[in-house]
Amino acid sequence: MKWLTGKAKAPADGLARVQSWMAVFFGEAHVTRPTDEAALVDALGTRPYSCIGQSHSYNGIQVIPGITAFHMGEARFDHLTYDPATGTATCGPSVKVLTLKQALVKHGRRMLNSGNYMEQTVIGALSGGTHGYGPEPVIAQAVTALTFLDGYGQKVTLTPTDPDFPYAALSFGTIGPILSVTLRTAPVASYQSDAWVTRLSKKAALAKGAMAVSTAIVPYSDPKDPLIMLHTLRPASKGKGPRKTTAPLLSLAGLTEFLLRRLWAFDRLFPSLRYRLQRAANRINPRTHRRVITAPDDLDYLYDPEPLLKTQRAPDLLTGFFATTFTAYNLAFFVPLHRSDEVVRFLMLEAERLRPLGFVLKSLIGVRELPEKSDLPFAGNFAGPVAAIDLFADVRDYAWLERLQRAVTSYFPGVRPHWGKSAIVEDFAGSLGQQHIAALRALHLKHYPPGTLTPNEAVRKLFDLGAPAAQSAIAKATA
Repeated sequence: MKWLTGKAKAPADGLARVQSWMAVFFGEAHVTRPTDEAALVDALGTRPYSCIGQSHSYNGIQVIPGITAFHMGEARFDHLTYDPATGTATCGPSVKVLTLKQALVKHGRRMLNSGNYMEQTVIGALSGGTHGYGPEPVIAQAVTALTFLDGYGQKVTLTPTDPDFPYAALSFGTIGPILSVTLRTAPVASYQSDAWVTRLSKKAALAKGAMAVSTAIVPYSDPKDPLIMLHTLRPASKGKGPRKTTAPLLSLAGLTEFLLRRLWAFDRLFPSLRYRLQRAANRINPRTHRRVITAPDDLDYLYDPEPLLKTQRAPDLLTGFFATTFTAYNLAFFVPLHRSDEVVRFLMLEAERLRPLGFVLKSLIGVRELPEKSDLPFAGNFAGPVAAIDLFADVRDYAWLERLQRAVTSYFPGVRPHWGKSAIVEDFAGSLGQQHIAALRALHLKHYPPGTLTPNEAVRKLFDLGAPAAQSAIAKATA
C-alpha cells in the first residue's frame, strides 16, 4: 500500500471500472495499458475499443462499457521532442500538459494556451477541445501534424493541407488511438496580470486593451449588475509593477474579499451558508485590485500568476484540497461573446428560480473569453468569438446544470458544446452544422469499420455512427 511503502501499486490490466471525472458516469471495460506500438496494434483486433487519457472529462465521453479501453494516459508513449528550427514540439499520448510545459521552458518556449488542469494528457486535452482564454485559446489550434492508427492498425498522418485535418485535430474520441501530435509553441514572456473584485458594469473599462479576459461571477449577487472577480492579462511593460489595493483583513470588506477568493473552500465546508454569504457580499460591495508581473518561466500564468506552481509553494488547504476541480461537477458550453452578459444574467435568474427546489449553484460562474475565430469545425469558437461559461454544482446536483444548459440553448442561438463538460445532446446539431457533422461521420467511417473504434454513446447518436455499443443501456433495453 502506498501509505506504508511510499509507492503506489501499478494498476493491472483487465476488467475494471472506467469513470468520468467526479465519477458521475461509469462502466466496466477491459482496461489495457499497451507497452509499445506493436502491443497496441496486436490489441486492436480483440474487440471494439476506445482510448482514454487522464479521464478529466466530466460528461462521461470516455465511458463506453464492455469494450477495450486503451489507457494511453498510463501507458508508455511518453516520447517528447522539441525542434528549434520550427519552434514545434512533438509528443506522444502519455505526455501530460505539465510535462510538456516543463520541457518547453528549458528552451525558452511555452504552449500557446492551456486549460487550468495540467495533469491532463496533451492529446486528451486537444482532442476534447480543452481551451484557455485570450489569443489562440483552443489547444488543438496549435496542432500542425498528427498521426493515428486506423481500425486496420495502419498509421495515418495528417497535416493542415489535408481536408480531413481540421476534423481529426479536435475529434473527441472519433479518431484514435492518436500516436503523436506536433504543436506550435511561442517564446516565453512576462505578463501584467490584474485581478479586481468589482461589478460587471465596470468590466469593459477595466478590461480595455487586455489580451486575455476571464471573469468569475458571484451567482447570487445582483443580476442587474453582478459582483464579479475580473482577471486580465497584458504584456508586461516598463513602469508597471506589482500593486495591491485591498481593505484591511479584519474589516468587514476585507473579510468578505477573503471569503470570496476562497469561496469554493467555504462552500465545501459550510454549504448551507452558500447563498447567504453571496447575498452578504453583494450588500457589502467590496472593491479590490491586485497586480502581479509574472515571471517568463511561469508555467501557469493564465490561472495562477503567483511565483512557482501551487505544488511548489507552502501547502494551502483552502486553495488546494477544496478547489472545485476536486469537489464539484463542472458543466460548460460556449455562447456568442457579444451575448455573454445576457447569458450570465439569465443563468442567475434561472438559478434563483430553482432555489426553492433545493438547488443552489456551487462556487462562481466562470466566463473565459475566446476572442478569435478558429478554423477547427468543432472548436467552441469556430463560428466566431465566444465566451466559455462554466457552471458548478455539488456532484449529486449535476442534472440541474443540464437543465440550465437546456434553458440556455432554448433561448440563445449559436450555443456550442464543450466536448468534455457539456451534456452532448441534439440541441447542438444546429450550431455545429450538418455539413460538418457529415464530414466527421465520413472521416470516422472511412478509417474505422464496425467493431473497431467505438465512441461514447452520446457522440454516436449525435453523429449517427451506427448502432449503440452492445453493452450500453439502450442496446440492452431494446435487444
